[in-house]
Amino acid sequence: MRRKNREDDETSIDMTPMLDIVFIMLIFFIVTTSFVKESAVDLARPTTNQDTTPPENPPPLIVVSIDESSNVIINDRTVDKEAIRANIETQLAVDPRSPVLVRVHEDAYNEVLIAAVDQAKEAGVEKVNVAKWIVGK
Repeated sequence: MRRKNREDDETSIDMTPMLDIVFIMLIFFIVTTSFVKESAVDLARPTTNQDTTPPENPPPLIVVSIDESSNVIINDRTVDKEAIRANIETQLAVDPRSPVLVRVHEDAYNEVLIAAVDQAKEAGVEKVNVAKWIVGK
């Protein structure tokens, strides 16, 4: 008896089903992916110009301080949070160009900070700055 020659017989693996599964999984992941649009805050960074000189007569700064007990302090005296607008309008009568700086302690309530910024804007201040109150300064 004569044996068959095995050189003609090649074994092969059909890759078509595996490629089908891979493409189906790719389509599934593309369709089910959720794209999250992150919200961002636009910040205007200050430019550093070496040639600029400060104005000769700068307007006085109105400082509204909020301490750790959420007490509002304007010109070294404690005022009620509803009276912030009236105090700022009084100081704006002296110089309407005056900017407002709200210094807030990190333990103060956010509603007092928001009320101070809102009342400053209602008083007619164009630029209200918020800064962290560093204790001892």
